[in-house]
Amino acid sequence: MAKLSELIDRIDEEAKAGNRKKALLMIDKLMEKVPDNDALLARREKYQKEYEYETRIEALEKKYGIS
Repeated sequence: MAKLSELIDRIDEEAKAGNRKKALLMIDKLMEKVPDNDALLARREKYQKEYEYETRIEALEKKYGIS
């Protein structure tokens, strides 16, 4: 099994590539194995906010026809 730091790096790479939903899913899976990890909780909160902003922006662009 990969080290926790390697898995976190992989999650960060996914988020930087714009795949925040996948990064959140990866964090959720990892948190099942490593519950109450402060670093994971902080990343999850950060990526969740970014994902919400991203979906709001996409919804507004769709609503107003801006692409």
